[in-house]
Amino acid sequence: MSEIIAGRKTYTLLDLAESIQRMFSSHFNRTYWVKAEMNKLNHYNQSGHCYPELLQKENGKTVAEFKSILWKNDYDRVNRLFIDQIKEPLKDGIKVLCEVSVSYSPQYGLSLRIHDIDINYTLGDIEAEKKATIERLKREGLFQLNKTKQHAILPKRIAVISVESSKGFADFQDIIDSQRERFSIFRMLFPALLQGDKAVESLLGALQRVRCVSNHFDAVAIIRGGGGDVGLSCFNHYELARAIADFPLPVYTGIGHSTNETVCELVSFYNGITPTKVAQQLLDQFERFESVVLESQRIIVGRSHEILTAENRELNMHSRIIQQAAIGMLINNRQRLTHSMSELTKAGEQFLANNNAQLQSLVQRIPSESRHRINSASERIEQLQRQLLLASSQFLSQTVNDVNHLEKIVTLTNPQNILRKGYSITYVNGVPVRDTAQLKLGDSVTTIVDGGRFESEVKTIQSS
Repeated sequence: MSEIIAGRKTYTLLDLAESIQRMFSSHFNRTYWVKAEMNKLNHYNQSGHCYPELLQKENGKTVAEFKSILWKNDYDRVNRLFIDQIKEPLKDGIKVLCEVSVSYSPQYGLSLRIHDIDINYTLGDIEAEKKATIERLKREGLFQLNKTKQHAILPKRIAVISVESSKGFADFQDIIDSQRERFSIFRMLFPALLQGDKAVESLLGALQRVRCVSNHFDAVAIIRGGGGDVGLSCFNHYELARAIADFPLPVYTGIGHSTNETVCELVSFYNGITPTKVAQQLLDQFERFESVVLESQRIIVGRSHEILTAENRELNMHSRIIQQAAIGMLINNRQRLTHSMSELTKAGEQFLANNNAQLQSLVQRIPSESRHRINSASERIEQLQRQLLLASSQFLSQTVNDVNHLEKIVTLTNPQNILRKGYSITYVNGVPVRDTAQLKLGDSVTTIVDGGRFESEVKTIQSS
């Protein structure tokens, strides 16, 4: 009710406020669908109510702003829908299409009550942001960049970006540690937030810390788990996706969800969906390398055995040839020596007989020859005897030397001496093994080496 003060018609503040309230009640008596940005949700846990700040920006400037209210029952319903459909809770900084009614209170002023929020509008905006991020990365040539990073044959040093108390991080550790007796994988944790408003900033900070010491690591693993599918929008953020795509090391992601891949997962070197998958992928690389090494070892051992077997056969063959040749030479030279000695004896006897006959003839024919002729003849005979003895001695000495030389050759080719050089002789059923065709699985074989002999059983047979 108005009154006159100093000649002017005057109203109380409440009168004016109630008049405005009546005007709003009569002119804004229905709901309206409004699109805006939810700058701050302002959720109060104690009451469950929210008091969002709705605003509109153009060219980076705020051109309209309203306070609003979202009662607990409406908030719980809308928030559950967001979590189920978008995998994100209702939060600050998202664009919304909401159904509102306009109200004015003398105490609280003008405000909007939010009755409902169209989730499809927000979902479309999120997908549009994701699509824009992907297209920008492709346009800048970064989308596939991390997948081309040179990968260590054995990624033994892993920089892990995660929350220390995360169940996903614990699962990742457990899988790696389950094979600690076989494989050694060093991990170092770089703590970071993986969901919420500060997740992007925290993850970028962790990546920058790893980048500063990247020469000490082979790969980076971004591990998240235990939080369900909520809070994944940060992994569609352009700056974070760009940092992963352009990172100097291969980046593994295991953020623990089974919905459509986020941009960060799409640009990463490997996306394991869950931390367990990432850990198993790392172990698989070690197991594949182990298989290659073991197969190479098997081939080398087998080939070495083939070479040694072939060389042993060739050695045995040459040993037999040398032994047979030496025995043959020894027999031939002994026969020659015996024949030469026999011929020498006969020749000496014949020579002495001839000279003796001549001497007797001369004695008979020239009984009167002087002592001088006899002495000359005697000297001639003695000279011939000495020559004969000398020639015989030289021939016998040379022959003995030849025999000794042959005996040395035979000694050197003795199988026992060959065994001392590291070779061995293998027998099966008392017969030397010259070919694998003599063997069958389960045969008991005897192997002779320089220091003795040992028994073994045939487990495998490989022919050259």
